[in-house]
Amino acid sequence: MSQANLFEKNRYKVMRRMALWEGRLSRGRLMDVLGLSGIRVSQLLREVREETPDWFEWDSKSKSYFVTPAAYKRVQADLKTGASDLNLAAYLAEADIHADLAPGAGPVAMAPWGFSQVNPHTFSRIRLAVEQGTQLRIEYRSMRTPEPHTRTVEPHCLIQAGRRWHMRGYCLETNDFRDFVLGRIAKITLLDQKVESTVAEDTKWNAVVKVRIQAHPKMTPGQQDLVRSEYFEGTAVRVHSCRGAMLPYLVQELRLALDITKDVPPEYQLAVENVDEVRKWLFPA
Repeated sequence: MSQANLFEKNRYKVMRRMALWEGRLSRGRLMDVLGLSGIRVSQLLREVREETPDWFEWDSKSKSYFVTPAAYKRVQADLKTGASDLNLAAYLAEADIHADLAPGAGPVAMAPWGFSQVNPHTFSRIRLAVEQGTQLRIEYRSMRTPEPHTRTVEPHCLIQAGRRWHMRGYCLETNDFRDFVLGRIAKITLLDQKVESTVAEDTKWNAVVKVRIQAHPKMTPGQQDLVRSEYFEGTAVRVHSCRGAMLPYLVQELRLALDITKDVPPEYQLAVENVDEVRKWLFPA
């Protein structure tokens, strides 16, 4: 089946997914993503509103249809159980590129565990705040402070790092740029206040760190050769460029040994060779 026919078959579902995770639907956005004419997009918008009238509210200022709280409430239970086809993975597959609208078909399979649940209302509020350049007020919990506490954040990016999603932004309470795990946000509110910080001021985010990754030196020569063949195409070391703010997640996701006397095989098969050079990004003061 052609891409056009697949979209026609799933058009309401595609648009509801976009609306759910982006927080709104607009004519211009749909034209860009779907490559359709303005006339066709206007027709689709009218049809999807007729199909799900309680999902959308018109906003004359932004000239877009915002998703209602009732819509988020309706789909949340199915999203938690994994039963909904409006899930985040499906949205990401089609939001910015023309991807196959029939995921799972064919000889290749992926196994995303989906262990960390992402709330579409939370995700869309952050996305809207970044687009509009406005602040967010969140009720947050962390390992350091597990009790719910309020934070005012000026977000500039949504990040998937390993198994979890994060929001990167400037925290007004701590006066620095931080990462916030989406699964730890209990409540979220869009504020009208415009942000004063800029992404250019986020030093850790803008820093490009070169990490030298090697086979763990405490493995046997044969094991080291195997690891180099698997990960480095036979070379001794792989040099990977990473944002400074993302380096701790890279280390965690790839299980990179930082202290080869303590982080040993078989649990650790890879190690950071230039720990001293990247230490400031791994162990912030």
